Formats: sequence, C-alpha cells, structure tokens
Amino acid sequence: MRDFFRGIKFRLILCIIAMAIGIMLYSLSQSGYSVGGSKLVNTIARPFRYISGSISESVVAGASHILSSKKYYKENLELKDEISQLRNDLVDYENTKAELEELKKFIGIKENHADFELSPPCRVLSYTANDPFCSFMIDKGSEAGISVGDPVVTADGLVGAVTEISEKYCTVRTILSPELSVGVKVQKKGDSGILEGDIKFAADGLTQIIYLTKDSSLKPGDTVITTGSSGLFPADYLVGTIKETGKAQSGISYYAVVEPFVDIRKLSGVMVITSFEGKGETDGY
Repeated sequence: MRDFFRGIKFRLILCIIAMAIGIMLYSLSQSGYSVGGSKLVNTIARPFRYISGSISESVVAGASHILSSKKYYKENLELKDEISQLRNDLVDYENTKAELEELKKFIGIKENHADFELSPPCRVLSYTANDPFCSFMIDKGSEAGISVGDPVVTADGLVGAVTEISEKYCTVRTILSPELSVGVKVQKKGDSGILEGDIKFAADGLTQIIYLTKDSSLKPGDTVITTGSSGLFPADYLVGTIKETGKAQSGISYYAVVEPFVDIRKLSGVMVITSFEGKGETDGY
C-alpha cells in the first residue's frame, strides 16, 4: 500500500482530482457563487448532469436507431417476399397464357381432322445434347395414351414421331433426321416422294424429299403434305414448302429441299396423335 501512495498512478490521480477541483472553483468564481450550500453542490454536479444527459440522449437515440433498423429490416424482408411471390405469380400467368395459346392452336387440329385422337398438350422439356437433328424430350408418356411410333405435330405442321417412351416422358425423333422416313406429296400436283433428313440441311432446320425423277414438277413454293399411305402418319397433314431442287450425288435421282412449316429447333409445345383413320395400314409410300 505504501508503494502505491508513492507511485506514479497515485500522483496522476491526485493531479486529475486537483484539476477537476480547480475547474469547479474557477467556474464558481466566474458565476459569482460562494463556496458552500446547495449552489456549490449544483455547480459541482452541473457538468456531471450535462454529461449524463448527453449520454442518456445518445443512448436513447442509439436504441431508437437500432429499433428502427430492425423494423425496416423486417419490412424489407416482407417486401422481398412479396416481390418474389409476385414474380412467381407472373411466371405462372405467362405459362398459363402460353398453354392457352397452344390449346387454341390444337383445337384447330381437331376441327380439321375429326378422326384424330390427340394426347394432352405436351411441353418440350429439353433437346438431346449433341444431336444435329434436334430430337427432344416431352413431358407426357404412356400414361397419356402415347405409344412408340405415334406422330408428333403442332397446329402448323408435322414435327416427327415418338421413338422412346416411359410412363411420364417421351423422346421424339424429328423430320430433320435421316432415320425418319415419311411419305409425302405435293399438294394439288400429286408428285410424291420420301421425306428424309440429311446432316447438310439439318443445321438450317431444313429437310429433303429424295428419289425424285428428272421429270418431277416440284417447284420452289409448292406445299408438301403427307400421303398417309404408310400407315405411320395421317394423310394430308402439312409438312412444309419446297425451297429448292437439285440432282443427287449419284446422278440418278433428284431431291427437293423442304422448309418445314414448324421451326423444329425452337419448339416449346407439341401434341401427339395417338390414333387416326388408317393408322397401321401399310400400302407403301
């Protein structure tokens, strides 16, 4: 203890106390107060009350700011949730709107082909990776009455046929593929041939009619439709228009490039024809 009173800390404390007393006495002399009584107490306490009041105001202000921040944070979270819900509602609305537009188009199919039995509208889930012929998967399968080989269409024209199936999904091979052959003819002219894809046309969303004769009357702009004679596809369904004609590499036959009415590369929805008049009846192309 004796060392404490002789140490630097004690001397520093005495200096601080002396300075505080000096400041208070100077304040008293400037205010005209005598040292004593309640005035002395008030004068001494005044700086502490000021400091206390300032601290109190700061604490209140800080607490108010914290409470307000929490309130605004909570409101901000609620607004974000509302915005997210509105965005989801908007997406649902757009999807429903698109589905209704597709349904309107498919109603026209039934009106023009009373013998068709159609699947529910099918959504294109994804295109097959690295397939230049644009095969794709749809969100309906055998549960919807679909079978392998069923024609796949839109209201605008033929798309392809089902090649693989599960209960809930299907894979569709398109008319851009050389592995799918369709009997076709030119509307009002009667010239017929086989529609079969080729790698050199598929990248541009085109296909071709092969095995045409030299005296074929096909010309650019002619409308191509299905013959229906194979029993695999219905008769008289729209396919596309003739874009150009040329001689095959063999030099024996000719071909015609066909631009489908449907952009096979950008499909969002299709429909499957599960039954039609003449299905399964084979009589050549």
